[in-house]
Amino acid sequence: MPDLPLLHDVAIALAAALGLGLLCARARQPVIIGYLVAGLLVGPGGLGFVTDRSSIATLAELGSILLMFTLGIEFSFSDLRRVQRFALLGGSAQIVLTTLLASLVAIAMHAPPGTALLLGVLLALSSTVLVLKVLLERGDLDSAHGRGMLGLLLVQDLSVVLAVVLMPHLDDPSHLLGWPLAGALLKACAFLGAVIWCGTRLVPPLMHRIASTRHPDLYLLTAVLLCFGTAVAASGLGLSLSLGAFIAGLVVSESDHGHQMLADVTPLRDLFATLFFVSLGMLISPAFLVAHAGMVLALVGAVVLGKAAVVGAIARGFGYSGRKALMMGLGLAQIGEFSFVLARMGEQQGLLTQDLFTLVLAVALVTLMITPWLIQMATPLYLFGLDRWPALRTGTTCRDEHPADHAPDGPDGHVVIGGFGRVGRHLGDLLVSQCVPMVVVDSDVAIIEELRRRGIPCLYGDATRMPVLRHAGLARARILVVALPDPVSCKLTIAAARRLNPDLDIVARAHRTCDIPEMIRLGAGDVIQPEFEASLGLIRTTLTRLGYPTDAVEHLTRRLREARTRELPVSLSPRGPP
Repeated sequence: MPDLPLLHDVAIALAAALGLGLLCARARQPVIIGYLVAGLLVGPGGLGFVTDRSSIATLAELGSILLMFTLGIEFSFSDLRRVQRFALLGGSAQIVLTTLLASLVAIAMHAPPGTALLLGVLLALSSTVLVLKVLLERGDLDSAHGRGMLGLLLVQDLSVVLAVVLMPHLDDPSHLLGWPLAGALLKACAFLGAVIWCGTRLVPPLMHRIASTRHPDLYLLTAVLLCFGTAVAASGLGLSLSLGAFIAGLVVSESDHGHQMLADVTPLRDLFATLFFVSLGMLISPAFLVAHAGMVLALVGAVVLGKAAVVGAIARGFGYSGRKALMMGLGLAQIGEFSFVLARMGEQQGLLTQDLFTLVLAVALVTLMITPWLIQMATPLYLFGLDRWPALRTGTTCRDEHPADHAPDGPDGHVVIGGFGRVGRHLGDLLVSQCVPMVVVDSDVAIIEELRRRGIPCLYGDATRMPVLRHAGLARARILVVALPDPVSCKLTIAAARRLNPDLDIVARAHRTCDIPEMIRLGAGDVIQPEFEASLGLIRTTLTRLGYPTDAVEHLTRRLREARTRELPVSLSPRGPP
């Protein structure tokens, strides 16, 4: 049977990914690291359980396409507008500066101009797929630095269009000006315009008709067809498959069917994305890493430090705090998956020798593997020394640490809300309707401008910083509500607030179950997890309709909440309804 070799390789790849993924999960590390190591071990250069990587390459490409499609759905036009200035200007500056610096270094090492320019482009690109996965696992996707990182990654992905079209002209870089550049821009704009027109005129009525049939399988087929069909159309125009899928998801996100499509496609995405990361690990052999360990480590250090410095400096220039700039810099300090495609094209064109291609591949894979750890290290590095650096601590554009806004003095006993996103907004609107004095602290300029128009006391700044909390009158406040969109910022805010006001009542939002004990240890009086509270609501309603007494239901839900906080098991009493 011809399909048996493929099924054999896929089974081995998934088994290795499952085993090493479980080990990483037990060690509280991102499972992506396990997937990459799994590919390295079972691939042709490792133990050799999978000898033909091409048998998995196609399935892995499907994972990349589905990841980009779901990224487009989750990162809508409204999200783009919130970071458009930083994404367009900062992203362009990052690509130009990184490409220029890397090219100059390569030329100094006697590389031909075309090869040097290609190496610069390869190093300028980061991994949208990996960073997206890590941000999702950490709960940072909706944070300020998360949106900023995705904005920069979007511009990098769009720049791949130019790189692919201009690749044949890199033998003589003087030919880059003129029609090749203009043609690439026109082609990308025409494709984007066509997809937007189809997405706004044809897709909504089609999806409405499919949904009215009440057949979920037809709905799933339509979603997958939109993803792969747009990707194939983009490929036919000389654009990348992943870029086409991303644009399709971006357009679908503006329709009423975006969330359902995301829910339907997510299981397929997770399956094929696992194969994508495993296939990346198969690209290099452990023997090559050992033989060239010194050179690989030196280049990895140069890439990480160089890209982190460029991205961090640009983020600081656009007003991000030192901690967020450091997280963005370290988060994007890797070589992305699109670089593999460009490197393969460069090798086929003769711009990269086989040894240079393998070396670039090894450096890229090492940077991908250490990226989750780099993101985790950002906050500890900043708190244990880097916050003393003037470039990270102060600056004319860092308004969150030396805020120019002035929160009104007001009476004692007001409420301070840290973060006015989807969670904090509901509480703030209620407090306004009840005439409860409050001050909102948020680092999103658009939110602060909206609050000012509404006449709500607010302060632009990073709530994790004690000067900002002090300026918000936390020493006189009655309650601090921490509703920030990422768990690290929530923990830092609780710790800073407790040091500033030991008697303060702190209510915090938890993103994950594992965060609750640490938040309580840091000083939070009550920790609310939205998903858990929703489950308690379902339990309360269900038991009440089953006839349980109201006091028994309330007692049970109170025990469940206490056990959740203390991580103690609770069993349902065998006593049923009367």
